[in-house]
Amino acid sequence: MKIIWLAHEAGFSGANRCLLEYIEILKQKGVENFLIIPYGNGELDLKASEAGIPVEKIKFYSWAKQLQAPPATIWFKLKRWVRNCIAEKRIAAFIKKTVPDYMVTNTISTPVGAVAAKKTGTKHVWLVHEFGEEDHGFTIAGSFKKGAEIINKFSDKIVFNSLAVQKKYQSFVPGSKAFIIHNAVVIPEVALLPPIKDGPLRLMMLGQIAPAKNITEALQALQICLEQGLQFQLQVAGIAEDAGYLAQLKNFVQQANMEAMVHFCGPVAAPVSILQTQHALLMCSHCEAFGRVTVEALKCGLPVIAANTGGTLEIIEDGVNGYFYEAGNAAGLAEKILLLNKNYLHFDRTKIAVCAREKYNGANTAERLMKVFT
Repeated sequence: MKIIWLAHEAGFSGANRCLLEYIEILKQKGVENFLIIPYGNGELDLKASEAGIPVEKIKFYSWAKQLQAPPATIWFKLKRWVRNCIAEKRIAAFIKKTVPDYMVTNTISTPVGAVAAKKTGTKHVWLVHEFGEEDHGFTIAGSFKKGAEIINKFSDKIVFNSLAVQKKYQSFVPGSKAFIIHNAVVIPEVALLPPIKDGPLRLMMLGQIAPAKNITEALQALQICLEQGLQFQLQVAGIAEDAGYLAQLKNFVQQANMEAMVHFCGPVAAPVSILQTQHALLMCSHCEAFGRVTVEALKCGLPVIAANTGGTLEIIEDGVNGYFYEAGNAAGLAEKILLLNKNYLHFDRTKIAVCAREKYNGANTAERLMKVFT
């Protein structure tokens, strides 16, 4: 079997991490994989090369638009249309050259792979990793309704990474075409450290530093906790593409006199080694479609305090592997942080890790993938 995958960006985002995991899993099943990525600097090309995946670079534009962005100019719309027409022809030529069994689009942010597949009569699978509006603040094809209808029209099968995301599309995608495949979330084998509660409560936030991740709410909650006497350390690890937003966060920390407690670490090469040493993870995103970081933390035995939204509701069991708080309620988050500090030793780190590893792994993902690509 041959599969062509199309990635929406050259960087190593969560969606692209998932893509490479899928490719590796299917490679072990004897599938020959090819990857199309857009031009641009990023780790994906290097990672694919290291994994021995043939890469074709083709330039195309996204059809996603930030909700608060001004309307696109006629000139930009024309340029995008021309460029994407060229991209569709190049992808179609690549399809004819490689003769794949399936073409896979790994994002909702561009339709070029789906259109090329339709023109060549190739089966197309669309992987939906995001809500769009709720998590990243963008819409597709001018409106969600139009975008969802196109995704359905140009796909033989559609894969969602959580039940929450599938529910958003259920009015547009018939159940016969819909599949749910959770990310395998492959992490290095790590020893489970004992649940020692010594010194300050060690907390971590991991992922892109962006408004959608709601880091401000976490800082507001920790300010409340500090006022109530909690000693803590928070590490915020990830890339901040918006320097202005990062500056706002640092200014809040300074104004709240929490500079000794809150540390912005930037991107970290081996987050698992840091997660091992923490007491808990904070997941405050407005609406995670799935939550790779949440699963990474659980696999390390960490309880997670999370907003009660999106795909996170399918991962966390309140009081067993973490706590939920009402999204948007910083005081409620503070209550759960204080509760975790009090009850930390009641959480079984080994059980948390074992349960997460049994549910999210390559074998389970492989079984679901093979049901899609048959």
